[in-house]
Amino acid sequence: MRRKSAVSMSSIILSLSLLFTGCSSTNDDTAKEASGKPKEIVIGNIGAMTGSSATLGVAQSQGVDLAVKEINANGGILGAKVKVVKRDDGADPTKSKTFVEELVDKEKVDFMVGPTNSTPAAASMAFLQQNKIISILPIATSTQLINPNNPYAFRLLPSNAIQAKAIVKIAVEEKAKKIALVADTSALGTDGMSVMEEAMKSQGVTPAVKVTYKADDADMTPVAQKIKDAKADVALFWTLGADGAKIVRALERIDYINDLDIIGYTGLNMPNFTELAGPGANKVKTVTAGSWALDTGKEELAPKYWKMYQKVVSEYGEKDKRDTSAGMIAQAYDAVYLLKWAIEKAGTTDSDKVKKVLETDIKDFDSVYVNKYAFTKESHEGFPVAELLKVKIGDMAYGEIFKKAD
Repeated sequence: MRRKSAVSMSSIILSLSLLFTGCSSTNDDTAKEASGKPKEIVIGNIGAMTGSSATLGVAQSQGVDLAVKEINANGGILGAKVKVVKRDDGADPTKSKTFVEELVDKEKVDFMVGPTNSTPAAASMAFLQQNKIISILPIATSTQLINPNNPYAFRLLPSNAIQAKAIVKIAVEEKAKKIALVADTSALGTDGMSVMEEAMKSQGVTPAVKVTYKADDADMTPVAQKIKDAKADVALFWTLGADGAKIVRALERIDYINDLDIIGYTGLNMPNFTELAGPGANKVKTVTAGSWALDTGKEELAPKYWKMYQKVVSEYGEKDKRDTSAGMIAQAYDAVYLLKWAIEKAGTTDSDKVKKVLETDIKDFDSVYVNKYAFTKESHEGFPVAELLKVKIGDMAYGEIFKKAD
């Protein structure tokens, strides 16, 4: 009897101990939730880290990782460590959607950076909105991604529509008589062609020719020949770097490169463009953030941007040791620090409260990619249009920082 009583008493003590331990844990969790102070903040990072768009996805990952490394070394966000969960979607929209759902449902991400490419981002957007996951897009440019139906999405790079207006305006102001529009047949290229046409219409001009091609085509001679046949004096390239470089080479082969000016959207700004395009790269200009462009005779950017460039070099090596752009790394780095800044301003990870901060109080955030982002309640397009600048691709310093065009 005594033995049975002793066992029963031990069981009771153990049960009470577990009960009180459980209550203590529950109370701690409740206190954390009530104060809005998380134990851990999980950021999802999805992008094309392999394949033809790898320079984009890897750059995004490098920027995210560098920012999180610094943040955790300095106490985290609201005292919580930051965890990054990344997935390589290879620019495949089906994979991207699956990964987004996995990160939200299983990994319990609080915020998202990416996806890098526009089509995967579009495929994932509805699910992120339904779950109130704030997503920062540092690279994807498709016009439709940012709209009132996607209230938790914010973009750092200028949209396709903004860039189209810029490059068409440049061509018209430079007195182009015959303008060729060039884009691939992907969703990104189709959107690019559409917004360029719309921008030309608003300027009261008509393209001399519209040339489309399949992305990653080996031979771009037909594209170059159509530009030459139209006797274009300016070609507006809505192409990624490798394709644009192949078209430049083809224009050289048919002896038309010296009769043409080329202006491209930001997708042309791939780190390997100059090498792939050869001497013809000197004929190509693009648009980019003015803060990452060198003034004539200068060898360094303004101090805070130069400091960021040096961070990239220190962490990932000089240009010849990586395939990624320092500017794109800076964009993704900004994305993480922007989330940190907004969370700390809000005092919580609550999506609606963080969203409100991003919409109303952004001027205090110190960016390392642009001077100041320009989010409002009405517009989640953060890139300040006035900072978009025409630069020379073929005359780059440090292999990746652009010089301002004359």
